[in-house]
Amino acid sequence: MEIFSIAQDGLRRAEGQFEKTAQSIANHTVPHATTEPDSVSLSDPMVSLLESKQDYEANLNSLKVADEMAKKTLDLIG
Repeated sequence: MEIFSIAQDGLRRAEGQFEKTAQSIANHTVPHATTEPDSVSLSDPMVSLLESKQDYEANLNSLKVADEMAKKTLDLIG
């Protein structure tokens, strides 16, 4: 079924975005508190992490529904 490949591609994209954003957060350097003002903003990367998490969950749910539909179809045929 095509839904399986579409959902798997979505899972891979969400995972890639998550890893990219997590790496970006890990690479942020924190300035010295005594000499520089705090200029590290993690709000955009956190939003990106949440989006990738929701994308992953949505694609995972698509796979679950497609699997259930396939099972019910086989039950009806058999």
